[in-house]
Amino acid sequence: MIVNNLGRVSVPHPGTPVPLTANPAITASKVFVQAIPGLTGQTYFGSPTMVKATLAGVTRVLAPNPAGGLSENFFLESQDGRNSIQLAEYAIDANVANEGLLVTYWTE
Repeated sequence: MIVNNLGRVSVPHPGTPVPLTANPAITASKVFVQAIPGLTGQTYFGSPTMVKATLAGVTRVLAPNPAGGLSENFFLESQDGRNSIQLAEYAIDANVANEGLLVTYWTE
């Protein structure tokens, strides 16, 4: 497996989801997202059409630890173990401008 680190994916304008990628050809077998310690607002992981106000299209709500300790995370894995997760089908939103999630994905 090859690990690919997108690093911090930030949301410049809360309420406007930011896709993990614009390239539909990028696929993965596993995706890991983590709220970044030290940030203050909740972040949302879900579809690019998610609406955080109603939670429509939201897969997971993650809260950071503002004190810098452990923060919430979410792990998504394909059932067949192959690169069948299309990253362009997932996005991030946030309650606070310029906050986001740490994103890592694995390919076969």
